[in-house]
Amino acid sequence: MDNLKIEIYPNEKSPKLFKNKYLEFLTRTHPVVVNVLYIILTLSGLVYYYHYHNSNILLIIGGFFLGVFAWTFAEYVMHRFLYHKIKDASFNSGFQYMFHGVHHKYPTDESRLVLPVVPSLLIASVFFGLFYAIMGAFAFVFASGFLIAYIAYMNIHYNIHKTSPSKRYRFWWAHHNTHHYEQHDRAFGVSSPLWDYVFGTMPEKDRRTIEIETPEEQG
Repeated sequence: MDNLKIEIYPNEKSPKLFKNKYLEFLTRTHPVVVNVLYIILTLSGLVYYYHYHNSNILLIIGGFFLGVFAWTFAEYVMHRFLYHKIKDASFNSGFQYMFHGVHHKYPTDESRLVLPVVPSLLIASVFFGLFYAIMGAFAFVFASGFLIAYIAYMNIHYNIHKTSPSKRYRFWWAHHNTHHYEQHDRAFGVSSPLWDYVFGTMPEKDRRTIEIETPEEQG
């Protein structure tokens, strides 16, 4: 595989994706908005299931953490096979660029560190529909764990790109930045490296698949 050449603008805002100001507005989101929205949805789902379906606390706790575990797998699969091209893990054109490549190119643009609300809700709705088709009302519990795990992932990812490495985020910071700046076909897990271990995509020492060019080098 040839090295992927990518221009990185580490201290700049990303350009507009749409000429229409309303569409462009929907492409940028602050994590507080998503945090509040999904915490409300999570609590509502748990309360609804508890009051109208089953008040067994152990069952609810078990289903919740099963949903958390399921998110780690979904996160890995979407990052590897949806946000990167299946053939070569590139991300610099087409659908992949709009949803993910722009983040690789402008990695510190905080308005693009979080999946915007509209596509996020659409994807969440698809997942919930699938869960409900498989497990009925128990999907309210399972999906609550899934959403909370997504929130955790989102906040980890946001802090990785907005802060210097610290004790709290040191492992995640190193793992994810390897994916960004050294090996674009490895380290697809953000909140957990579990599935990178399982599917053999943990980073390899002294390996590089990306050639980075910064504005200073371009000038």
